[in-house]
Amino acid sequence: MTAILKDLRELDARLARGEITDVEYTEQRALLIDSVDVVETEFLGTETPAAPPEKRLSGSMTWGFGIVICLGVVGVCLCFAMLVFGDMNLALTLGVTILAALTVALFRSLEE
Repeated sequence: MTAILKDLRELDARLARGEITDVEYTEQRALLIDSVDVVETEFLGTETPAAPPEKRLSGSMTWGFGIVICLGVVGVCLCFAMLVFGDMNLALTLGVTILAALTVALFRSLEE
């Protein structure tokens, strides 16, 4: 197949250089294309592959995600408390208290 492509490119180059006319180009191109044997192929039906199994998060990833969520909640609570009260100690106390309440609620829901 690559030999035919090479010959077709050579014909194109000869036409571009003016070595052959358009009529000669068309005749030689038709001869080259007609010389290619058509190969019949049978396509076999294939089964579609099964879907890959779902990946569950490992324990360390779950804990890591939980820690990120907890830090986000503490950050939001600290920002809100600083805006309302303006006292850092009170804001930290409120943030830790809310985080503790959420942790207790999470563990209670896990027990059920």
